[in-house]
Amino acid sequence: MDLNSFWNKDVKRNWERYKTARERVVRHAVRPHEEKAEHESQGRRVFAEGFGFYKLFWVFIICSILGAMIEFLFVGLTSGQWMSRSSLVMGQFSIVWGFGGTLMTWALHRLIDKDDRYIFISGTILGGLFEYICSWLGEKMFGVIFWDYSHMRFNIDGRVNLTYCFFWGLAAVIWIKLVYPWMSKLIERLPILFGRLLTWLLVVFMLFDMAISSAALYRMNQRDKGYVASNWAEEYVDEHYTDEWIEQRYRNMKKVD
Repeated sequence: MDLNSFWNKDVKRNWERYKTARERVVRHAVRPHEEKAEHESQGRRVFAEGFGFYKLFWVFIICSILGAMIEFLFVGLTSGQWMSRSSLVMGQFSIVWGFGGTLMTWALHRLIDKDDRYIFISGTILGGLFEYICSWLGEKMFGVIFWDYSHMRFNIDGRVNLTYCFFWGLAAVIWIKLVYPWMSKLIERLPILFGRLLTWLLVVFMLFDMAISSAALYRMNQRDKGYVASNWAEEYVDEHYTDEWIEQRYRNMKKVD
């Protein structure tokens, strides 16, 4: 037996299977209504099919976790400082990455079969605008900033800079072209009842986590201004989320005068 010939045929066969599967995944990502119609014609029911709430919520959760992990490793390896990069007081979730990934997916998924440059340019602009808005909201709502690019060239108000805008563009290409289509299929493999139940449990948890995290930052800002707790909820937040606790949790955070 010619092993080289056998190996080449096997590789070629697997490559053709991969291309066929990818074309199907891409087609469904671009035209989710076709996927739904295909499932209906086969008498199949699929969790989070198409491009609705369930799919986008799981994109948010996955991107939040991946973002916290990536930042943890990046900061640790580049600066030697191993710190939590979570946006929330419970768990490891970066909601900036979560909302950013959801926004990118919603806005750019129909470009999946287009040239990479269209996704890169769109992701660069959209990511830069999103990052600027997040920084502005953090400062105006809580009196803090979580990143400051004022020491870098080509920055705008220290909130965004050209280098990281390009990173958003590159991340958009990788996510839309390579990761999202397969991630979408993995999400759809969850059993329908289990998937829906788990989704709504996570919705409740994430809403509570975001609410308590916002309250902790808000109360820290109010304490700095000399405002004492005026009700039991504020007293609870002040007792459990002191300035020292918050500064330890968000070590990259800076207060704004």
